Amino acid sequence: MQLSKIITLANRKTRLSFLAMERSLRASGCNLPLWVIPYDDNTFELPENSKWWQIPIVISWTIQNNIWPALRKIQCLTTENYQFVDSDVIFFKNPEQVLRDYTGFVTSCTHWNNPGHTYTTETLRYLRSKTSTWPRMVFNSGQWACDRKLYDSESMIYFCEHFYTDTLFTKTQIYKDQAAINLLVNYCDVPITNLTLPPTNMESTWAGDYQTEEFFSLFEKKDKPYLIHWAGTPVQNQCFINQFIYKNLTAGEQAEFILNEQQKQLQKKTIQKLIHKLTKFAL
Repeated sequence: MQLSKIITLANRKTRLSFLAMERSLRASGCNLPLWVIPYDDNTFELPENSKWWQIPIVISWTIQNNIWPALRKIQCLTTENYQFVDSDVIFFKNPEQVLRDYTGFVTSCTHWNNPGHTYTTETLRYLRSKTSTWPRMVFNSGQWACDRKLYDSESMIYFCEHFYTDTLFTKTQIYKDQAAINLLVNYCDVPITNLTLPPTNMESTWAGDYQTEEFFSLFEKKDKPYLIHWAGTPVQNQCFINQFIYKNLTAGEQAEFILNEQQKQLQKKTIQKLIHKLTKFAL
C-alpha cells in the first residue's frame, strides 16, 4: 500500500504521549500528514503538518448516543491508504517503507496468541462462523493500516445501530472499542495480514513483552519491529523498552509525564480497591 497519511486519536490528557509518538514518526523519515481524531473537546496545539480530523456526523453520533469516545476511531474506516496508531506508540522504522509491499488490512499485534478483549459473546459467534482459525483475524485496535475505504459514514452508523448492537451501540461503555472495530473490519471481508505471523514473522510490537532485561536484550539484538505499542502497559520508569518514550520528550516533559503516570496508576489502584470492597460487601 502507498500510505498518504498517519491517523491517531488524542486529547490534552494524552498530549505528551502524542508528542513522543509524533517525534519518533518524523525521526523515522516519515513526513506524511498526521490526522488527529479528537478523543473529546480537550484539544491542544498540534505540531507542524498535523491537523484535527473530525467527521461531524460520526462525532455527533458518538456524543448523542453516549458511545465510548475511543470508538471515534471508526472514522478511519471511511478513508484509505493510512496507518492508524494510538498515541502511546513509538516508531522505529518508516511505516511507508514497511507497508509498501502489503495490501488490504495490515496489523502487527500478537492478539492471535491471546485473543481476549477482541470479541464479545455476540461477535465471537460471527468470527467463528468465518473460519476455525479466527484468532489470526483479530487484532489490537490501537494500531493497524488499510489501503481501502470500508464504509461510508451513514452506512457504518446504520450498521452499528441495527446489527450486533450490544457491541457496536448500546454497551460500548462496557465493551469499549476493540471488539467493535474487529467486527466492523472482519465483516467487510477485507484481506487481513498480521505481520507477526508467517511469512513475515515480525517480532512482537507490544511493550509488555519487553519489560525485563532478558526480553529487552532480545529486542536489542533482533531486527526490531517498526513500532512499539504500550497498550496499557505502565510507563512509570525509564527502564528497558520504556526509555524510548522518554527519549522523545524534553526534560520538562519527562517530569510531567512521570507525574501523570504516577497519578494514573494511583487512580487505578483506588478504583480496584473500591471494586474489591463492593464485591466483598455484596458477598
